[in-house]
Amino acid sequence: MSALQAIQNTQAKQGQDVEALAGRVRQMEDFGYVEPDEEFDGEYPEGSQVVSEDSPGPSLMPSAKRQASDSRFSAMAKRCKVQEVADEKIDDILAENVTDLFRNGMNDEQYLELTKDENTARPENCEGLTVVRTNQLIWNVISPSAQTADKKLQFVEKSVVKAATILVKTVDKAARAESSSSSSDLGGYIDSCNDVLALLGHANRQINLARRDFLRPELMTQYLHLCSPSVPYTSFLFGDDVSKAAKDIEECSKVGNKLRFGRGRGSFRARGTRGSGARGTYRGRRGFARGRGYSRPAAKNYKGASSSTQGQN
Repeated sequence: MSALQAIQNTQAKQGQDVEALAGRVRQMEDFGYVEPDEEFDGEYPEGSQVVSEDSPGPSLMPSAKRQASDSRFSAMAKRCKVQEVADEKIDDILAENVTDLFRNGMNDEQYLELTKDENTARPENCEGLTVVRTNQLIWNVISPSAQTADKKLQFVEKSVVKAATILVKTVDKAARAESSSSSSDLGGYIDSCNDVLALLGHANRQINLARRDFLRPELMTQYLHLCSPSVPYTSFLFGDDVSKAAKDIEECSKVGNKLRFGRGRGSFRARGTRGSGARGTYRGRRGFARGRGYSRPAAKNYKGASSSTQGQN
């Protein structure tokens, strides 16, 4: 009986503790939350404990700690996230049209009509406003898949060139109008158009250099210098005289090979035979060749050359 009595007393005490804790929670809810910098003018509830800044105890409630942690992570996300810089808004209809054109493009019929040479002809003295063509010598030896890919990039380049043509004519008209009138309001617009022309010209160069890079696998290793950005392009992708450039590369390659062999990197072993001839083994960079009176073969032009050219190798 004494044991049962002790259990009942313990349960009663636990119930009293729970009820007291629930009462303190209700007092905190009724009391509300006051910002740290604000002064509390009211009266504290009876039985409540006032905790000063100097008194020991928890510095922040659990909810406040969670809010501080959330704000810290939010600040980190804002600091690390790349935010696009945008200028002031423009006309809503204009913005909608621009977005649609840059996302969906033009109608095919409208595009073909706008890019016709008779409708958007370049100025006579602007030779740069033409689509750069691939040299016929190289076009004849590259694979059909490479020709298809290059043709697609030419269509992209055509859009850039035609856009620049329209803009050039507009800038020229604006400059003439500015010079004939006393108003100087057009100066800022002309400068902005010149910036657009600079970007279009740079995009055109990037397209042509990309076309060269895509044709690199079609050329032999010794002619890859033709694809270098330092080699200027004209109305043709590899310059006006690609044959002369290829011959210059061949001559440089021959001189380089002579200098290389002069340093003793090659080897020639001969065995004495009857007569004045010599029979030996020549070891070159790309393999071995055996025979009497061996001479170095002529360099190939481009991969995919005619059978007569390949037969020389």
